[in-house]
Amino acid sequence: MPIKKEKTGPSAWSTKYNWFQKYALIFISSFCSVLYSTILCTGAIAHNCYQAITGENKLKPPDIEVRGHGYVPRQAFEDMKTLKATDDLQYYVQALGLDLEQYDVTTSDGYILMLHHIIDPKETQEQRDLRKPVFLQHGLLSCSGTFIASGRNSLAYYFHEQGNDVWMGNNRSWFKARHSTMKGNLYNSELYWKWGMKELAYSDLPAMIETVMSMKPKHEKLTLFGHSQGGLQSFLMLSHPQFSFIHEKIDLFVPLAPAIYPGQLFYTRSFIEILVKFPKSAWTFVFGFCAMLRNLCLVRDYIAQTWLFGKLSYYMFKFLFGWSARNWGDDQFVWHILFIFNMSYVSVELMQYYLAKFAPGGFVEMLQPKETYFNGEHYSENTYKSNDSDMTFPFHSSWFKETCKVPILIFVGGDDYLVDGKRLISHMQHYEPEYIEGENLKHFEIPTYNHLDVCWAEDVIGTIGYAVSKEWERMEANRQED
Repeated sequence: MPIKKEKTGPSAWSTKYNWFQKYALIFISSFCSVLYSTILCTGAIAHNCYQAITGENKLKPPDIEVRGHGYVPRQAFEDMKTLKATDDLQYYVQALGLDLEQYDVTTSDGYILMLHHIIDPKETQEQRDLRKPVFLQHGLLSCSGTFIASGRNSLAYYFHEQGNDVWMGNNRSWFKARHSTMKGNLYNSELYWKWGMKELAYSDLPAMIETVMSMKPKHEKLTLFGHSQGGLQSFLMLSHPQFSFIHEKIDLFVPLAPAIYPGQLFYTRSFIEILVKFPKSAWTFVFGFCAMLRNLCLVRDYIAQTWLFGKLSYYMFKFLFGWSARNWGDDQFVWHILFIFNMSYVSVELMQYYLAKFAPGGFVEMLQPKETYFNGEHYSENTYKSNDSDMTFPFHSSWFKETCKVPILIFVGGDDYLVDGKRLISHMQHYEPEYIEGENLKHFEIPTYNHLDVCWAEDVIGTIGYAVSKEWERMEANRQED
């Protein structure tokens, strides 16, 4: 994939707005963002009420016995009666009898990231050193909590239980804006928020992987997991020859519903269609040039521990994306905990990659014609937009060539309409000659799973955890033979 080398860091930064323009835009965009969020929230509540009246909000039972490979979901936490709602992730890890270490990681452009490490306090350092490193990277607006907040049914808990050393990354800004050199109010800093997808792929991810491996001297490689955007930034990093020194430290890449290509949901949600049509000036006036919808992040800070936050979050997710909680289990308090670890800070520039038509080679630019999602042509070799070389992920040409041969194990949801997993798999099968189906490329489509179920489903251990463990066993057997 052709990638232009661009200047990054303080020497490449410059401000666009003077003092008056800056604060005028902050005031206008703050008002517009609150209005926009209020309209969405009102629509979500009205939509839920309508479904309640018509009976459409009754959840269908999950098909655990069909797809879960015999896994029986466990009670999420030992003492659910005294468990409280909090934004302290360590509290939930300790409720599992484990603990959470936190490390600051500084990127090449000065952003300070939060890296989380799950440990067993009863183990010695020597025992921990023997554990194989596993690194999990979250998706857009999420954080490390997405992999552990569902307790004993989470992937992070299962991988630790199986003897691995679990590390969880957080992209820049997380729930707190920090930088090694920029000072003052970073939330209103034009310079601080000058970042997008490339910075996450080429600065944040390598910095965190390097940090993990620096603390694992007895291991040469780790397994990389990436949910949604975490999968996207991982694909970008793996396709760039400049990061071959990182590629060599990864023995397996496991993308979970990676956000490479957009799905048909972009044709069925009016709020998405409206944003796609916004010119750049409208984006600036409505959302500003700093954090995207900062007001929602502030709401989380103040009411995350209340039942209202859990209810409103569910209504919003269901209204905006059509996601069902049918696979999340019966305990709605667990749903609440999962929602707490969403709405992290992201830049307006990053969100434009996904939703702005003017973003060159962006996510929405790779959307296929509506009819192709219903006749299967959106992932066929003869798919529309044959000349797509200017896209971030061109369908008809190789991204990797000989830059990377890390084995890939892809998981997509059968009911995931936000991203197009079939199109990604089709690309890998037809246009990546270095990847051979059944050898260094495998994929699984999980029935009834939506975009979040690959992390949140109550039986995710049976559907994803077991398959990954089986692949690890196969890899270990091959190593011993060699």
